[in-house]
Amino acid sequence: MTIPELYTKLSDKDFQDHETGTLFFPAYMYMYDAAKEYEIENEILDIKNRLHRPNSYLDVMVLDIFEEFTEWLKETKFGKISKYDFYLTHEMQKQEAVRKSLDKDAYDDRFLKFLDNKIQSHLTNSKPYEVSYVLCKGFGNSYPYIRASRFMSNFEKYIRGFKMILFYPGKAKEYYSLFGLLRDENLYRAIKLIN
Repeated sequence: MTIPELYTKLSDKDFQDHETGTLFFPAYMYMYDAAKEYEIENEILDIKNRLHRPNSYLDVMVLDIFEEFTEWLKETKFGKISKYDFYLTHEMQKQEAVRKSLDKDAYDDRFLKFLDNKIQSHLTNSKPYEVSYVLCKGFGNSYPYIRASRFMSNFEKYIRGFKMILFYPGKAKEYYSLFGLLRDENLYRAIKLIN
């Protein structure tokens, strides 16, 4: 699916209804060539702006999973300092321990609730616009800590009142292939946006 085709799909009034979807599960994945990362970044903002215009009147939220994880680590205290600062201080001497802690933090319910609170706040404060979509990006930057499939399986309980569109820099066959090079994880049930 090309970006113009994606925009056409997102503009469709029937598709905007968050109650519709295969098996009524409102999560979708748009896969793209990782070499087009910066182009896709610009296209995501263009889609957001175009859907905000009066013909659609949507307030689309763009969520960068890497930036949100970093912000959460900076806001979360670990003793007298933030987890972010703690990990930076200890990453050279205790690499494996820091890596394991980050792996655990990436799917911690407190982080997922942090994301949910941001989304729910956006939904509440978007009046008079309608919020149909949360566009989620940043999975390339957050590798190896946040994997798209595992993130979705943990976050799905929070997807309500909107459709989530994940932008994934890779391919999917019998498993996800991040950047088309790295074996990521097994396929998740999010609907692939393809022709």
